[in-house]
Order: sequence, then C-alpha cells, then structure tokens
Amino acid sequence: MSSYTLHVPAGSFRAFKILIAAEYNGIEIELPEFNATVATSLSPTGKAPVLETPSGVIFESQSIARFIARLRRDKGLSGNGSIVEEAAVDSWCDFCTNSLELPACVWWYPVAGYMPYQKAANDKARADLANALSTLNTHLENNKYLVNDQVTLADITVASALVYPLKLVCDEEFRKPYGHVMRWFNDCVGQDEFKAVIGSVTLCKKELQAPGQKQ
Repeated sequence: MSSYTLHVPAGSFRAFKILIAAEYNGIEIELPEFNATVATSLSPTGKAPVLETPSGVIFESQSIARFIARLRRDKGLSGNGSIVEEAAVDSWCDFCTNSLELPACVWWYPVAGYMPYQKAANDKARADLANALSTLNTHLENNKYLVNDQVTLADITVASALVYPLKLVCDEEFRKPYGHVMRWFNDCVGQDEFKAVIGSVTLCKKELQAPGQKQ
C-alpha cells in the first residue's frame, strides 16, 4: 500500500507534474476516486490537489511536486545537488506559475467549458503565452533541458502546463516560431515517465473554438 495519497480531480493538469515526478523517482502514489468533500476537509485552503503523507498533509500542486521530487535526491529532479541548481529549478517552476499557466488557462479553459469566453481576455492570453514561449525558446536554443543535461522538475512542471494548450488551441501556425520549445516538449512527453501519466500527446491541428467564439 502506498504511503502517499493524492486527492485531485481526474485529468487535472496540476496533477501531471506530481505524478510524472513520482514516475521518475519510482514513488507510488494512490489516486482514489476524487471526493471534493474529502479534499476540502484535508486542505487548509479547501482546494485540491492535496497530498496525504505519513507525516501530514501537503497542499498546493507545486509544493506537492517539489516534495515528491526531493524524496529521491539521487535522481536529480531538483538539480545536481547544489543550491544554485535547486534554485534554478525553482526559478523555472515559478516562471511557469507566474508567466505561463495563467495565459494558457485563460485560452484553453473556455474550450473545455471551465469559464466563459471573452474576446479581450482571449486576445491578451494569446499574447502573454506567446511572450512566455519566446522566453522559453530563447533559453532552449542552446540548452537541451531547462536546467542541466537531464529532465528536472523544471521541465516536468513547464511541459505539464503546456499539454492541454498544445493539444487543444495552439495550432501549427501559432507554434511555428517556437521550434526549440517544440523540440524540447516532444522530447519530454516522449519519455516513458511522461507517457505513463499523460499517454501520447497529439498536437493541435486546428484551434478548437469556445462557445461564442467567432471563427
């Protein structure tokens, strides 16, 4: 029986990084059928995801992912052991939270029915996501991965946040300027540890439209 139980809605992209990190580190996590009442009672914020551990509860997806990554420091998900590389991993995770996740979600959430479509918000989300991808593309021009020469939690976090946008709304025309990002993304999601959680990723051919969005 696993020592860790993750309470999270099925298909949540915020769970991807946690579960992928667990795959790399060989850590078993139990995933019960999601019960919002249970998750609310466990988390101080009343929100999922929340992780039950033998020593207590951890909430907020990035904190949970960091915890799982650091359980096996020998695997290198937090860097090579130096505090500088660990900070570099954290920097890219923070970049993802602050600069990438928000515009990505504002763009694809209406398609999934999670929020209403608003043109002004959609336009800004596209521009902000493009800026974030430009930053990534420049960095990845001369780097195989975000921090060093192997997958770290930085790569797992950023790639996980891009799965749904790249599957649903970012078509080939939008992706065209970001060749280095796409090389890196395809490398990441092609690895067995990613596939065990998210399966095979089929890139968007035509942007899906949200209700109320004009063609």
